Amino acid sequence: MTWICGYPDGTPQGRAFQMPDWTHGVVTEVDAVEIAAELRRSTGAEPHILTVRGRLIRLARTRKDGKE
Repeated sequence: MTWICGYPDGTPQGRAFQMPDWTHGVVTEVDAVEIAAELRRSTGAEPHILTVRGRLIRLARTRKDGKE
């Protein structure tokens, strides 16, 4: 199973992607917004959607393992 996560990117529709079911409740769309904003600040460009998804999954693993 999956759930849909998204974040605004300056377009009316924003960006959305599927996340693994085990991440539901561990990370939220707020986390995705923060990750995307951090990447925009550091690179000066809109981050690739898979980059945001990958970092969100890493954050979920860290939280699930109790390391954060």
